[in-house]
Amino acid sequence: MNTYIIGTPSVNGEESRIKGFRSAQNRVALLMFMMLFTEFAASALMIALTTVFPKMQHDAFKYELLQALLYLSYIAVPVFLFSIISGKSPKKYFTVRRGRKHTVAVGFAVMGMVYFAQLVAVLVSELFEKAGANVDTGVLTGSADPAVLILRFVYLAVFPAIFEELMTRGIILGELLPYGKGFAIITSGAIFGLMHMNPIQLPFAFIAGAAMAYGVVYCGTLRVSMTVHFVNNFISVFLTALPQFISEEAALYVEAIVTVIIFISGTCAAVWLIKHKDADSENSGGALCTECSEPYKVDLREGALKKISPLLYIYAAAAILLTVVELIASSVLL
Repeated sequence: MNTYIIGTPSVNGEESRIKGFRSAQNRVALLMFMMLFTEFAASALMIALTTVFPKMQHDAFKYELLQALLYLSYIAVPVFLFSIISGKSPKKYFTVRRGRKHTVAVGFAVMGMVYFAQLVAVLVSELFEKAGANVDTGVLTGSADPAVLILRFVYLAVFPAIFEELMTRGIILGELLPYGKGFAIITSGAIFGLMHMNPIQLPFAFIAGAAMAYGVVYCGTLRVSMTVHFVNNFISVFLTALPQFISEEAALYVEAIVTVIIFISGTCAAVWLIKHKDADSENSGGALCTECSEPYKVDLREGALKKISPLLYIYAAAAILLTVVELIASSVLL
């Protein structure tokens, strides 16, 4: 239960909180700029290697292995660099131990929201198609090679569930939570969307990221978001590979059944949590992370835009610009 009580803030106290708030945002922006740099470095290396060794693109396993290694480098390196620079490891922000007693129900509810986000992404994709835009959604090509499939499960399900969660729901959410849960959840979700730099994945990742952030704050453990992230990506890789082993029509039926099951279970879990909200209200501060007590909460009801760090604005503008450039390049230049 929350035991930290914020009294009436003095002017200096409010100024101090705003200063700390902006410092936390600057650290978040620094982390994301490090990711941008390492991602571009990895992309440049990928282009260079495939240019020097063109045959590599025709070897499915070697090509996927190279992608896996480069992905691991640009998603993991910023996490470790930030830990070194800040002197804090991601586990300082959140624990992966068992959270509150409703963690399983929250996980199902969040998974339902993730699939709702996928529907939103489909609608956005259709709008872009009607507008004549050619957007790369990052859909995998089918493969029946066991080695390729195992590799995909590792670098598309296991790696993101660890390193993307340590970055977004670990470091970013943990840095911002002391200054207000609402801002931290929405901002971490927005950054999760922007970091994909894809107009189709942006709305999906924003909704899914905010839902997972809420689950982490509610339960006080990264176990929630890590599990949801892994399960979602695992199912995605599985459904992509399925048409290689059964008919395409049967694969569509399986996908529909999986979607319905997740929606129903997510809805039931959400209803159950709402019904048990009052009974559980006394333990609403049961998160294991100390930051969830919002000890330095900043009032954003007035002048919210002025309290946001300019560096965070710059990162958001850069990510949006790169997303637009990618959209134009894929629609016009290719």
